[in-house]
Amino acid sequence: MIKTLKPFVPLGLGLSLFLLLVTLSWVGFLGSDDVTYARGAYGWIEDFPFVGGHGTIRYTITIPMALSFLIFGENEVAFVLPSLLYMLGFLVAAYTLTALYCDKRHAFGALLALVTCPLLVVNSTIAGVDVIELCFLFLSVALYYGCLINGPSLKRLFAAGVCAGLGFLTRETSIFIAVFYGLLFLAGHGFKRRYYWMIAAGFLAVWGLELLYLGVMTGDPLYRYSISMHHDATIDRSIDLAGNVIVHPVIDPFLVLLLNQELMLLFFAAIPLGIWLCFGRGTDPKIRHFSRIFALFGVTWFICAGAAYKLLPLNPRYFMATTAVACILTGIGLVSLWTRFGWRRVAAGIAALLLGSNAVGMYVENKDFMFAERSLVQLSRAYPNATIVTDPMTRYRADLLLRWDRAQARVTDTAPQAGALYFYNVQNVESPNRFMTATDSVRFHPQLGWSKLTTLEPQPTYAARFLEFTGVAPMLPPAVWKKLRYHHQPVTLYRVPSRPKQTLI
Repeated sequence: MIKTLKPFVPLGLGLSLFLLLVTLSWVGFLGSDDVTYARGAYGWIEDFPFVGGHGTIRYTITIPMALSFLIFGENEVAFVLPSLLYMLGFLVAAYTLTALYCDKRHAFGALLALVTCPLLVVNSTIAGVDVIELCFLFLSVALYYGCLINGPSLKRLFAAGVCAGLGFLTRETSIFIAVFYGLLFLAGHGFKRRYYWMIAAGFLAVWGLELLYLGVMTGDPLYRYSISMHHDATIDRSIDLAGNVIVHPVIDPFLVLLLNQELMLLFFAAIPLGIWLCFGRGTDPKIRHFSRIFALFGVTWFICAGAAYKLLPLNPRYFMATTAVACILTGIGLVSLWTRFGWRRVAAGIAALLLGSNAVGMYVENKDFMFAERSLVQLSRAYPNATIVTDPMTRYRADLLLRWDRAQARVTDTAPQAGALYFYNVQNVESPNRFMTATDSVRFHPQLGWSKLTTLEPQPTYAARFLEFTGVAPMLPPAVWKKLRYHHQPVTLYRVPSRPKQTLI
């Protein structure tokens, strides 16, 4: 069937499915690293030319975000749009490359695996650098691979280095691609070693421009490196539990690929299919060569990211390059089983399991990270002539949302006084944080005599309602049920009376 479709139709179908899943899985503003990128964008708008600090110096996201704000206005969609466009660019590149060096059927299979992967879909709805880094690194490897097939081109190899350099400007972890190219260089793979130096030249051209800019602007050409290496303490993966299971630094990265919900069953299929594509008998030689190069890139990235256990938490997004390769090889492998070997039931069964598990992974994803802050904005609209007070952490995390809603002046972080409207977010008050000590937090606890105006809580998902209706919910482990049902604790708006009582609830 795919053979009879025009070349652009499979790509259009895949991208349409992707945009539908993005809409259904929308997360948007997180109040985390994305706040830093927004500050960088506003820095370019309000203080051109801009340097910034850690995060705000990542120009491949801050400059496009600034342009997005200027063109589409200051809002959440414009905020996320650059990351989404980068991901769309990656998907087009991945489909085009696979179609060119394999065929359109295998390219469509790879595209379906990519556009239904929870990690890729959800991260495309967040203003982050992960998808941007992936886009540049994939383009780099794609340009290099074209030279392996068609012969070395100085321009293309230089462009591959430029893309790697742009990835490095995006995030320092992109230096891992140097290990991939280094192994190929040592092996003298594809063409003479002297051509590999053009990749290095392209990388150094980009980095050199940054060094020159930072040297002129700050007096320290290595300014970005200095702040990146010292902005945080050493990562402790047993505390920063971004992976679902922590056992041992050698094993933990594998457990991320096999157990985290963002990846579901992908690697249970990708590992055997990838090995078969790279080394199995009877596979198409051109597909075997394609698979080996990209598998080497994915494995190299995985080893480097996993080995940096003192620098990177076990967050699946740090393995996004490996995940993208796994999706491509899985799609190619399933189509090969279907078309070349006639194992249609096997291929269809594996595809159904993957697509079903991916749908579950996207469905259970927490999309209410900012429930309290969004509720605060909602209440500020409901009381346009009043000032609402809340705790410092909630006010800080809601600042951008309030800015986009033109409500910053109507919400303050002072302790509730007589007659005030107080927004109580227990999640940020029940324990100390960087804005408030345990002693300070006492002032933000509700007191007897305060009038409860309204309480808001996230709506349960259909899955949670079904589990409650069938009586299965009490049988689930409490931690699992809490994750499924209570993505965020309720928030409450109080009216402080003129003479509040001092006894705590």
